[in-house]
Amino acid sequence: MNMMKNALTNLKGHKLRVFITLVWIIIGITSVILVSSIGNGVKKEVLKSVSKVNPNKTQIYFEPTNSNMAGMTSFLSPFKLKDLEELSFLEGVERIGPAKDDFAMNSMFYSEAYFDKKVTYVDISPLKDDTTLNPLYGRSFSYEDENRKVIIITLQNATDLFGTPQDALGKGISINGTIYEVIGVIDESSVVKKEKEESNSFESMYYGDMDYLTSYMPKKALDALINQNMYPTDIYQLDLIVSNGYDLFETASRVTQKLQELHPDIEGTYQVHDPSEQTKALESMVNNINMFITVITAISMFVGGVGVMNIMYISVMERQREIGIRRAIGAKPRDIMLQFLTESVFITVLGGILGIIIGFIVVNYASNYLPFKAIVNINSLFYAFIATIVTGVIFGIVPAFKASRLDPIKAIYK
Repeated sequence: MNMMKNALTNLKGHKLRVFITLVWIIIGITSVILVSSIGNGVKKEVLKSVSKVNPNKTQIYFEPTNSNMAGMTSFLSPFKLKDLEELSFLEGVERIGPAKDDFAMNSMFYSEAYFDKKVTYVDISPLKDDTTLNPLYGRSFSYEDENRKVIIITLQNATDLFGTPQDALGKGISINGTIYEVIGVIDESSVVKKEKEESNSFESMYYGDMDYLTSYMPKKALDALINQNMYPTDIYQLDLIVSNGYDLFETASRVTQKLQELHPDIEGTYQVHDPSEQTKALESMVNNINMFITVITAISMFVGGVGVMNIMYISVMERQREIGIRRAIGAKPRDIMLQFLTESVFITVLGGILGIIIGFIVVNYASNYLPFKAIVNINSLFYAFIATIVTGVIFGIVPAFKASRLDPIKAIYK
């Protein structure tokens, strides 16, 4: 305690020099807290974005053999709309289509349906998890129907095409040139929906709850119809979503092999985008941020440490007589050394505490102007505080050692 009091008393006599040294230490600690907090905020936002990515989703793109054609993939036509129907029924494929941003994930399809010379207008929806069908005639979808071209039509559609709804079962109706087997007929009482507390979906906002009656298809069959009519002619890459329980890369490999079979004359290969690249990119970014923080800390602490060393050297020179007297009355060299080390560490710790306080203020202020919230990490604060103590010891040890080795007689008479 006496050493702390003596250290405080001695430092009060050199306020300007102590203040200048404190400024460098404060800048260093504040910079560390600010940059690390921004880095933590960025990391959280990126992780949030990555977590939204479907782990069963990947993209398939074409890489031409001739590197000069890399920017002219559309001229090679490596993907065609007619490919999608065959690809969508491969084992493990839940849905596949041109690369898009969740386009038509729950879209409806509108078209004419034909049987013999009769025609009716059909609205087709995908069957959602919150909906159960209890057909008036026939049956609902089974697991085996996932890869089949089947449809459950409305009572009105069945009456328009077949007269008697029961006659629709097992028949094939033509929609957009493709034949779909009718396995069920429904009316309003056939559709049972679970109650929802709240709905924020695109369809709820723009189409209400879609309580009007529609026909239903398995997702793959409906996706194939949508692909035929709503996607552009030029396709540059494909989005692939793999069914649960299937390996992502094995299924993607089946798709690329099928594409090679469909386009045997094209010069190039079909490649699968590796989702882990996003994680690697994130790790690289975080490592760069940490390296940047380390550099800032090292520079600021070095400059602050040099300031501490200069102060302590000057203090030793100015207090030689005091050191000599203390040695003469029995103070040991280690007592002198410990006194000067205490003063050195006191300066850096004071700067560290002020830097942490100012750092918090700066981070909260900066968060108001950032598109995300900067997050203060307790570990960063701990390491920053330890860095101040280490700096005080390292840069104070030499002056303190010099003070402890002064000759008492010479020091008194200087």
